[in-house]
Amino acid sequence: MKTHSKLYHCTFYKCGSQWVRDVLSDPSLFEFTNCPLVLNGVDVPSSGWPTLTAAGLASPIYTAGFENWQSRSNPGSDVRCLVVSRDPRDVIVSLVLSLAFSHTPSEVTALLRLPIRNASRADRIRIGIHLFSHWAAQFRSWFGPKEDDDVLRIDYSELIADEQASFRRIFSYFGWEIPEELATQVISTHSFLSTSGGRRPGEENEFSHRRKGVTGDWLNHFNQETGAIFEAVFPDLLLHTGYEDHSEWWRELPQHPIAVGSVSTEVRLARLLEAFEAQQRELDIQREAAAERLRDVQLLNELYGGVRHGG
Repeated sequence: MKTHSKLYHCTFYKCGSQWVRDVLSDPSLFEFTNCPLVLNGVDVPSSGWPTLTAAGLASPIYTAGFENWQSRSNPGSDVRCLVVSRDPRDVIVSLVLSLAFSHTPSEVTALLRLPIRNASRADRIRIGIHLFSHWAAQFRSWFGPKEDDDVLRIDYSELIADEQASFRRIFSYFGWEIPEELATQVISTHSFLSTSGGRRPGEENEFSHRRKGVTGDWLNHFNQETGAIFEAVFPDLLLHTGYEDHSEWWRELPQHPIAVGSVSTEVRLARLLEAFEAQQRELDIQREAAAERLRDVQLLNELYGGVRHGG
């Protein structure tokens, strides 16, 4: 099996980008991949398409289009591209809730956090539709009739449904021969259950960057009005990308805004405390994992640097 040495992971925001990166760049795989993480978190519209001059993994690369891949400056048989997509409606819901509650503070969150938190569910979706419109064309481009054997597109729903099989498919596509036991261990280490403090997919913590870990949650947030707005802004996008089989899908949604059950202040406070406690457990897990990964990366750099310099 041919091992490909220059690998690009293209995706969009809220498509499990950090999860995929963490699995593919896990230091315990390096012995079998010889493919270190060399670029992390590149946004193509602002930074341009990254070029790998040596063996390595660029992950994640955000909001690139198929034309960016086709016009790259380093085509070759050792280059491959993984594209991870997701139902745009789920992207929109996850994006606005992350901006409102869990995203790391930044200029963007400082601008949008309070407006999104204070907005109605319908207005949150409107904001999300506007944000998604900035890269809808790039998203659509990966679903065209053109085929490229150097590109593997996989959907977030596939990863969620069977992460073990999906990541093994990615490993195989890259030409990586990972021992079965190690593959199972690495994939399990980075699963939603392991990294969320013990929550199972579907158990929501809106303050967590790993909020819910499911697909189809958009059905809890869209109604006919916002569905019609989506279809008007992005005509036939869902039909073109295969997420719907007709363009009138929004007519099947509830007509009225989705009701949010009213609860007492005491219940809300109890839920918030529970969410924050869960978030603290999750942060502790992430800190421990980050410290362990840093130690592994430092060791790899020492070994890799010694090999390159004849040490």
